Amino acid sequence: MEIDFSQPYRPQSHDAANTSKSAILERGLPWLYDVVFPVLLGGCLYFYEKETLFRIQELNLFLPGKQFYQSLAAYPGGTLQWAACFFTQFFYYPAAGAAWLVVFWILSCLLLRSAFRLSGARGALTLLLPSALLAGIVQMGYFIYYIQLQGYYFTASLGILTALAAVWVFSRLNNRKSYAGTVWLAVWPAVGYPLFGAYALAASIYMIALCWRMPGTNRKFRVANTIAGTLLVVGVPLLTCQFGYTQTSIHAVYTAALPCFNSAGEIFTRYRIPYYILLATPLIAAVTHGLHITTKRGITIALHLILWAAVGVGLKKTWYVDGNFRSELRMTRAIENEDWEKVPEIFWETNGEPTRLMVMQKNLALFRLGRAGDEMFRYREGDARPNAPFRVRLTQVGGKALYYHYGQENYCYRWCMEDGVTYGWKTEYLKYMAKTSIVNGDHRVARKYLGMLARTLFHKEWAEKYSRYLDHPEAVRESREFAPILSLMPEKDELASDQSVIETYLLRSFAHGNSDNVLHQEQNLIAALQMKDIGLFWPRFFKYAALHPNGHMPRHYQEAAYLYGHLEQQVDISRMPFDAEVKESYRRFMAFTQQCAGMTEAQMAEAFRPEFGQTFYYFYFLVNGQQTY
Repeated sequence: MEIDFSQPYRPQSHDAANTSKSAILERGLPWLYDVVFPVLLGGCLYFYEKETLFRIQELNLFLPGKQFYQSLAAYPGGTLQWAACFFTQFFYYPAAGAAWLVVFWILSCLLLRSAFRLSGARGALTLLLPSALLAGIVQMGYFIYYIQLQGYYFTASLGILTALAAVWVFSRLNNRKSYAGTVWLAVWPAVGYPLFGAYALAASIYMIALCWRMPGTNRKFRVANTIAGTLLVVGVPLLTCQFGYTQTSIHAVYTAALPCFNSAGEIFTRYRIPYYILLATPLIAAVTHGLHITTKRGITIALHLILWAAVGVGLKKTWYVDGNFRSELRMTRAIENEDWEKVPEIFWETNGEPTRLMVMQKNLALFRLGRAGDEMFRYREGDARPNAPFRVRLTQVGGKALYYHYGQENYCYRWCMEDGVTYGWKTEYLKYMAKTSIVNGDHRVARKYLGMLARTLFHKEWAEKYSRYLDHPEAVRESREFAPILSLMPEKDELASDQSVIETYLLRSFAHGNSDNVLHQEQNLIAALQMKDIGLFWPRFFKYAALHPNGHMPRHYQEAAYLYGHLEQQVDISRMPFDAEVKESYRRFMAFTQQCAGMTEAQMAEAFRPEFGQTFYYFYFLVNGQQTY
């Protein structure tokens, strides 16, 4: 090492360099945590959850006007939910909705840093805020169909932003004059609780904790703030719910506008963990206000990296990832867009065992494409349980679309009505209620729902499209969408009990039905095929042949007839013109059965699948015990 002895010795130069580097670090980290990190999280949300975000806005409803606002404002925190419902609309364009979330996350981080004077190691607390907010969204999975809190996906972001804004005002007032902070602390719960629910109470708790840590505040004001704030936090919810929000349960007064992860009477507390972190972060910031932690730069960087790693691991474990769930969302959207070709493509792309909803969606699409008789059993059957810790029912997840497209309009309307009362009104429900009313000829009812949808931000064109049928009812029977549905509708206009088991009800209704309509009659045959009922099959098979005298008999119908003819030998099939491949595949199937003697049914199912998994023979013998829901 060469030393220039001509220059004066400055021992502070090394310290100055370190100080300069520390200053750069201090200035750069807030930008990284408060701006870059939320943008990064928002980008991940959009990239991985586009279909989920789109479905979220379909399961949301915002209507401009006094009546809709009052319906939410009848409960504590209703204004917060009203605003959350408004912003949830923007998930119609997932990038736009994700961008709004990022804006609110950045503002929350900036307010947290400013209100609690975060710097140094304490500045890393802003990392937790957007992480917890994101976790609360991406953990949901099938809970998106069951959450009862309106505007759930924006409520927490707007709620914590409001709470931090209130604390920021308190910190500024208290720095100027202590009594001004006390006045604000006294006024805030009475004003904030009706509007923002539990988030207003959380803000008051943060203010109480902060007043004990802020310099320049004497003990008298601290004690006064604590006593007044505590009395108001406890008393305001009780008083307002006693004399104003009488419909709010006493058990829910302190958790208003917070989600209750309840399904079938059971609370799933693990979904609350992101909210514990979210609400605890500002409290930690308040308790540590004014605390200066000095460490070496290397140790500081290591601590920050550890926190980043912990956040990354936490988000990875929280993020709900399930291939079947995402396939269901994509298939549902394709059905809504009447992109029937896309549905079996998505099914084919999915790895692993499919859910019953996926199988039913695939079968519906093949039926609408006229390919069910040739392709229905070429796709893997399955009954994988929806990946959720609670019981998922087809009625909430995808049953309304199935009922609608299979001509069971009364059941579709019924479930929209029941779920609307239970889980809150949603855009999806109004759409199906409007369309079923059009099919049933209830134009006055349809006009009501279409009028509501016409007032929304992103569904006006949809409402206009279907409003044309009200002015031209004759176009319904000529419509590509409605004509097949009209063909499948039952002769009797009735509503009985489906026992909440959609698949079984549809199969039995069609299998035991009888129609001269070509489309309806084929569905009768398909249902008898799926039920493996030989007695129901033969009459429908022969009727199908009579209705299609010059058409080629689809492969799966041939396979069933050829198999049943050999099994029972009650119907003479010797003169039926079966395809050579149908006969040959049956011969090879039976020959292979002899080779697999001694295997269990599960072992045979795996052994037969590569060569025979696309035949009705495989479905009849080796697909058993499928569980619907």
